[in-house]
Amino acid sequence: MALSTGTQIGIGLAVIGAVAFLVFSSPDEGVLEYVYADKVVASPDDFVDREFKVHGNVVEGTLAQDPSDDTYHFVIEFKGKRLKVIYDNLLPDTFVEGGEVVLTGTLDPQAMIIRSTEMTAKCPSKYEEEEAAPVKRS
Repeated sequence: MALSTGTQIGIGLAVIGAVAFLVFSSPDEGVLEYVYADKVVASPDDFVDREFKVHGNVVEGTLAQDPSDDTYHFVIEFKGKRLKVIYDNLLPDTFVEGGEVVLTGTLDPQAMIIRSTEMTAKCPSKYEEEEAAPVKRS
């Protein structure tokens, strides 16, 4: 059973209207800016009052847990620029000091602290190249 031309045009216009609504209603909703720690340190005012993702390496020897509220405190670094972090969740299994992390959070510009409840930690051993077996020479 074929649809009439008028019905086909109506369906086509409805689909185009729905797509246009989705594109123009909130194009930035659900999309977070991804930056490295050095960029946040260089221009903190650009990151005030909004959520974003920040990438850096955990500085060794900086991890501590606050016993009063179970938050984790540590420092991340990228290109020599450092940011303090307060993380309010369980640490991922792949979290290691010296390793790379991506945090989703907000910036307290006065204290230069990222407050985060979401983290992805990259496992360095997973990405390191395995050593080749020695070649036996005769």
